[in-house]
Amino acid sequence: MHKAKILMLCCVLTCASAYADTNEWTSGWGMGVSEHLVDDGNGNELNISCPDYEEDGYVRAYAKIGGRQYSSDEGNGFDVIVDGETYSNPFFTDCRACGANFSGFWEALRKANNLKLAAGGQTVNLPTRNITSVLQPLGSPENSCNSAW
Repeated sequence: MHKAKILMLCCVLTCASAYADTNEWTSGWGMGVSEHLVDDGNGNELNISCPDYEEDGYVRAYAKIGGRQYSSDEGNGFDVIVDGETYSNPFFTDCRACGANFSGFWEALRKANNLKLAAGGQTVNLPTRNITSVLQPLGSPENSCNSAW
C-alpha cells in the first residue's frame, strides 16, 4: 500500500510539472483524475487532484514549497492561506470535521485574491489568475473534487 502511494505521488508530481503553466491556474485530466495546477515560476506549486469516481478516492493535493514536496495525505500536510485566513491541511478530508470544513474552504479558494502555501517554516505566494474559471463550484457536474466525508 505504501509503495502504491509513493508511486501515485511520483506520477502526480511528474504530471504537475508537465502541465503547470507559470503564474496561471490550469487544469488537465489523465487516467481518471482531474488536476488543477498553479505555480509561481520559481518552483513552488500546488496540484489539486480529484478522481472522477468516489471508489477511486477523494480530493487530495500536493505542494512544492521551497524545494520540498508535501502531500495532504502525509504527515501534517501543508496550510493554505486564502486572503489572510489560514486553513490547516484543508485537502485532508478523511475525518468528519475535516470534511465539514472543506466546502467553506473551497468557496474561499475559488474567490481568492491572495493565495499562499505554508509548510516546514516557509511561506510562498501563488498566483490567483484564472482560479475561478479553473476551480468549479462544489456540486457542479464539471467538478469531481469531493470530500471524503
